[in-house]
Amino acid sequence: MSEKLEKLIDQALKEEPTFKLRNDFKDRVVKIIKRKERIAQRHMYVWIALGSLVILGFGYGILLYFLPHVLEHLTTAHSGVGSIIPFGIVGGILISIVQFLDKKLVKDKMLRL
Repeated sequence: MSEKLEKLIDQALKEEPTFKLRNDFKDRVVKIIKRKERIAQRHMYVWIALGSLVILGFGYGILLYFLPHVLEHLTTAHSGVGSIIPFGIVGGILISIVQFLDKKLVKDKMLRL
């Protein structure tokens, strides 16, 4: 049975197909793949942002529940919380910049090699 199947496959591969692909077929496939990669990357950034917010909220909730006296000292003067939030925002922006530069400078060049 397997020899018969192998002969059938060999015969099918030796025959010229009856259809022809357009000259720009390769370019269209690459364009579609790149578009889908961009969409997937946007989705990834959204999930990373949402995950970061959930983690921050969860951590804040745990601190409120288990260590309320620590947050009382931070929230009375607003000095501690006021300095943590900008630090988190700057950290997130820096991580996004590093990811962007990694994609533009490293991954694109690796794909061209």
